[in-house]
Amino acid sequence: MNCLLGLLVFLVGAASAVFLEPFAAQTLSFAIQPPPLTSEIFQPTFHHEPLPSKRVLAHRAVVINAENEARLPPHLLNPFYKNPRIAAALAKESWFGPGEEQVIDREAEKIPRVEVIKLLKQAGLARRR
Repeated sequence: MNCLLGLLVFLVGAASAVFLEPFAAQTLSFAIQPPPLTSEIFQPTFHHEPLPSKRVLAHRAVVINAENEARLPPHLLNPFYKNPRIAAALAKESWFGPGEEQVIDREAEKIPRVEVIKLLKQAGLARRR
């Protein structure tokens, strides 16, 4: 079941990457660039925060997705997320809880696309040529 869910996430990501590929040549807007570290001296306040030397600001897939969403025309953006209360609540939900850590190396990205297509064909979810 987890493999099928991972496969579905991978396929959706691959489809969105193909759809948004023409926008990939544009540069990253200043508004969505990750913030720099403000100080060389950093004292973690929680046990699950990484040390500053090991701290990664964002996963590359998240940055690419944010870039692609920033390039969408305004009529395709959902106004729901422009509400400051909604944005704050979503940001709070994305914080790491006790025992959670950032995923840097996603297993689903290691599955070759050919294997995914072969699996879908064998399951009868994709047409065979």
